[in-house]
Amino acid sequence: MKTTLLAALALTAAGLAQAGPYDQPYALVESGDNSETRKESRVSITKVDGKSTRSTTRRTDPIEPGKRMITLHFESARGKFRPEYLDLQMDLEACTRYRVVAQYEVKTGPDWKPKVYSEPIGECVKKFKKKDAAAK
Repeated sequence: MKTTLLAALALTAAGLAQAGPYDQPYALVESGDNSETRKESRVSITKVDGKSTRSTTRRTDPIEPGKRMITLHFESARGKFRPEYLDLQMDLEACTRYRVVAQYEVKTGPDWKPKVYSEPIGECVKKFKKKDAAAK
């Protein structure tokens, strides 16, 4: 009985010792949506600080807040755009989701620039703002 109880406590303690990506304040960088009205298209997020993103290029895993280099890729069947890849320096804030799009003047190219929209991540704000207030 004692052995089983000790084993269960050890497993619980080991699980608590390993912090996951959502156990601390984080930021997310995602590709935004297409909008003909705003002349915007989706981009691919290929790297964060020089490291390749996971198998999807639509969004990143949770990222620790701070200054980050985000590598974007943009191409379209409508025309040839340049640059094809672009490094974007971002200062990511905790509990914030960033949506990045390619903004163009003419939908057949050749030029585009990144446009960034941001919004709070509700569950992150709720989880970590309460802890910050309790610590004060």
